[in-house]
Amino acid sequence: MKSQTGSHEWIYVHINPNQDYVMSNGIELKEFYSALSGHLHHLLLLKHQYENASFNMHTHLEYVRADEIVDVIKDNVSSYGDFCWIDFDDEAGLDEMSGQEIAELLYIGHMKSHLRVPFYKKLNNRFVYLSTEDGLMNRTYYREWGDFFTMLGGVIPSKWSTLRSGKGLRKWKKEKALPAIPKEVVMTISHLMREGVMISLKNAVSAKGKVEVPVWVVGDWDNMDDLEEDFASRVKREPASWLVYDLKSKEWTGLL
Repeated sequence: MKSQTGSHEWIYVHINPNQDYVMSNGIELKEFYSALSGHLHHLLLLKHQYENASFNMHTHLEYVRADEIVDVIKDNVSSYGDFCWIDFDDEAGLDEMSGQEIAELLYIGHMKSHLRVPFYKKLNNRFVYLSTEDGLMNRTYYREWGDFFTMLGGVIPSKWSTLRSGKGLRKWKKEKALPAIPKEVVMTISHLMREGVMISLKNAVSAKGKVEVPVWVVGDWDNMDDLEEDFASRVKREPASWLVYDLKSKEWTGLL
């Protein structure tokens, strides 16, 4: 697997709405947290290398308190290798987990998959975050799909701004950051995401008062090296869709 040299250049997304998860490349924990921190309480760590976690006697698992999550974000998460967690509301609920439920959590952390869709009333969790070298290949479960579309709508313009500022061009330094894409606009291409898409910031175009971000349907992939090679040929074809920001009206639209 290659390093994240292209982590700001494109985002791969393949959603599985029937089992409530998304496979992605190019979305890192810090970006996920930036968009959805308001929905996160504590993190139960299923697989990790974070050194300052607390210990729960009932589950024999470590966890991070809500006010300490920022410390995890600042750590070099991608160096952990596997990093898997599930959020929870309070430790009282955690202490009520049954042996079967704890076994399911251990399976999730070990296999990066589920025995049953992993949302637990005792935890009141909204997410399950399973990554291999964070940002390279993530499987993330969403109890509310609106959270995913909101998160993606924030990540796309953020990566655009990062990519442009990295080019060192004076005009981009003066350009204001693009606003988040409303989740309703992102949802216009959700049917394409079910097939697997590449959202390419590298191939985005800024001209005539608009920023146009192309979206290609690329299919289901679990090896990003192979996907990069395949995408090199696909990029010559017409995109399946565009996410377009009008600088005058200051509005995002999805064009199919």
